[in-house]
Amino acid sequence: MIKVENLDFKYKTSNFSLSNINITIPNGEFVCIIGKNASGKTTFSNILSGLLRFKTGNIFIDDLDLSNKKNNLEIRKKIGVVFQNPENQLLFETVYDDMLFTLKNLNIPVLEYDSRIDKALEKVAMLKYKKTPVFELSLGQKQIVSIANSLAINPSILILDEPTTMLDSESKVRIYSILSSLKKDGITIIFITNSIDEILLSDRVLLFSGGSIEKEFYKKDLLNNLDNLKDFKSLGIISLIDKLHKKRH
Repeated sequence: MIKVENLDFKYKTSNFSLSNINITIPNGEFVCIIGKNASGKTTFSNILSGLLRFKTGNIFIDDLDLSNKKNNLEIRKKIGVVFQNPENQLLFETVYDDMLFTLKNLNIPVLEYDSRIDKALEKVAMLKYKKTPVFELSLGQKQIVSIANSLAINPSILILDEPTTMLDSESKVRIYSILSSLKKDGITIIFITNSIDEILLSDRVLLFSGGSIEKEFYKKDLLNNLDNLKDFKSLGIISLIDKLHKKRH
């Protein structure tokens, strides 16, 4: 479970800040975070994943206090992170080498290396690419390997920051299928997006605006929250809104 209490955060180099974030995300929930640029989506996810340190408020990951540096390693083993551009996340020559580095960096026992890597790649149907040079993979394949890299640590939480923005439609569908499978396995998924296809995968939607959670609603209540999505006309949501409005009337 993720529990965020009275979280405030301000960058030293800009005026942007997060203010009064309070949210509880139970185990196994699929949450989409939406919002315009500079609304706080990525900042919030970077705080959850430990990439940014906060001073005001409390965050607990399965009862581990995120502000306590003694919990850093244990929390890093619980949270997998996937970014928008996989080419910034894959650093080594082969798929195997990249995943091996992740496990070594988290002090995973040596005897578990191969089994964890094989299991994670098999989960995303990429096992045959285990020894493939990363530069030979398509962009979609690289992103799927990035997901496998996170899965190798056996996380209970997976945070994805607009991971399909640069991908073709076929790669997106593959990733949607992988995420649906992970949800069935009980992994908590936090997905930053403004795509309606991805919002429809979720259980709950958090709408960020100006560094705060402006609105939250469950997917079953989407029809009652269409007005909250009208600002996303260029992102495929407006077509759904029009269709749903016609059905209602």
